[in-house]
Amino acid sequence: MPLGQRQAKVVVGSGWWSAGIRSKWNKGDDLTRSPAFFALWHRQVLKSLDPSVILVTDSSSPNKPEWQRFDRVRWLELDRNYGHANDIRIGLSKTKFAGHTRAELMGALYALCCDADYFVYVEQDCLLKGEDFLAQAIGDQEFDFFCGQRTVGGRSFDGGIAAPMLQESVLVMNRRGIENFLSRIIAVPYSDGDLSPEVRIEKELVPYGLLQVPYGRSRPIDFCRSHFYVQHLTREELLGFLQAERLTFSDWFAAS
Repeated sequence: MPLGQRQAKVVVGSGWWSAGIRSKWNKGDDLTRSPAFFALWHRQVLKSLDPSVILVTDSSSPNKPEWQRFDRVRWLELDRNYGHANDIRIGLSKTKFAGHTRAELMGALYALCCDADYFVYVEQDCLLKGEDFLAQAIGDQEFDFFCGQRTVGGRSFDGGIAAPMLQESVLVMNRRGIENFLSRIIAVPYSDGDLSPEVRIEKELVPYGLLQVPYGRSRPIDFCRSHFYVQHLTREELLGFLQAERLTFSDWFAAS
């Protein structure tokens, strides 16, 4: 249902992997994949989206937050870690979907079964800023599925400039979009290694809308903006975000 007619029912989904070991695919500070970070992530999700439920799909991770103490969180653990899309691409993982896609699918199916008006996927290292975030992000666009604007000025794995791809750190879909997403993505004949999840949007999920808030992986970040989302934060950027929210680093990462 359109936002504004009544309080829309929002279900948030995310993935989880934390091992205390940095892989070659990681970007941003190691804190953004730590159990301590989950508390900050959860705070921002509640403040920005006010969801009815948050479903986290854990890829059998050795390090977990004490998720039971967090409001509205449901925790689902897969039987093993299915890896990164790049692990599939280079042959380290022999499977169709990486952990990221599995978390999207599990969250979307859960939202559908909960009769949600909207499913919002928020990556585990992605922070949201701004209340009433959903309305700001989609505006008056009439699409069933929304993804992030193309990356501009982002960092690649090798330290260069990231490709200008659509972004998946925040995805938004209404009920019809959820059904379409599930049916289209489950049926694709290729793996995440054959075609990256970002490129898959352009192939399988047309027409789509673009979120009207920056940044995701894009840089630079203007922390004075009222609404934005950010992924792959460096330590300096994390400090900037905390300052923008009038929070202190020691309150969230006292032992770091």
